[in-house]
Amino acid sequence: MSRTFSEVAAGVLVMASRRYVTLSTVVTGSGGEALVVDPAWDPDELAGVAAVLSDVGVRCAAGAASHVHYDHVMWHPDLPVVPRWASPWTVAQWCEHRDRLLEPLVGDLPDELLAYVGTLDRCPTAPRPAVDVPTVPYPRSTALPDPYPLPWSGRDVVLHEHDAHARGHVALEIPDVGVLLAGDMLSDVELPYPDADDPDLIPYLVGLDRLAEVVARCAVLVPGHGSPTTDPMARLDADRRYLDAVLSGREVQDPRLGAPAMAEVHARTVAQARAD
Repeated sequence: MSRTFSEVAAGVLVMASRRYVTLSTVVTGSGGEALVVDPAWDPDELAGVAAVLSDVGVRCAAGAASHVHYDHVMWHPDLPVVPRWASPWTVAQWCEHRDRLLEPLVGDLPDELLAYVGTLDRCPTAPRPAVDVPTVPYPRSTALPDPYPLPWSGRDVVLHEHDAHARGHVALEIPDVGVLLAGDMLSDVELPYPDADDPDLIPYLVGLDRLAEVVARCAVLVPGHGSPTTDPMARLDADRRYLDAVLSGREVQDPRLGAPAMAEVHARTVAQARAD
């Protein structure tokens, strides 16, 4: 099973799914090791991630999930049993609410693959325990944790945790090549997508501010859906313009409004903005 990939920076391989342009990333490191981030989506594409590893002559030594949503916590039996790190909040949610979180995939993925979804490991370097993540209401003064390292010896990867889009979301920075794996943030096909459980936009605004400094120093950004870019600041600016327009009540003109499901997301975001 093969899968086409693009190398967006040295040792950073990105594959696009046929579903929602979902991106899977392989980061190669020393000793022939590799880190697999957010592999998705269909069975042949998941198997294709393992095939890419074989094609480039590396072995999967670890995995990482950017956040709790089901399309970012998949795996495949062709990938080995390795630590699959995520933030403490993400791991706790899958431990406590597995059936509910898995429900969208039941009848979609084969049963043998469902067992691999959400079987994550708490990142041991994470400074913020799950119980310290604010729920509702979310204080604008929330102190997000300092950046922390992914405990993989193959290459330096720094995690930037925030609560935009989902609580305990992490963006993965690969400093030596200036790459940011942003998860479901800063997309060219998805509007800013606040958590449906938030009554307002505060968690999203706080999270976007957390990422701003990281985006400014990175040369390549890989979103969870859409296309990688060599102009990360343009993505950040587009999201800020969109949110500024929504919060001020101005008419929004954003090409992403025409993408599938984005009209519904926009309507919900406007309602959340009015609750601020």
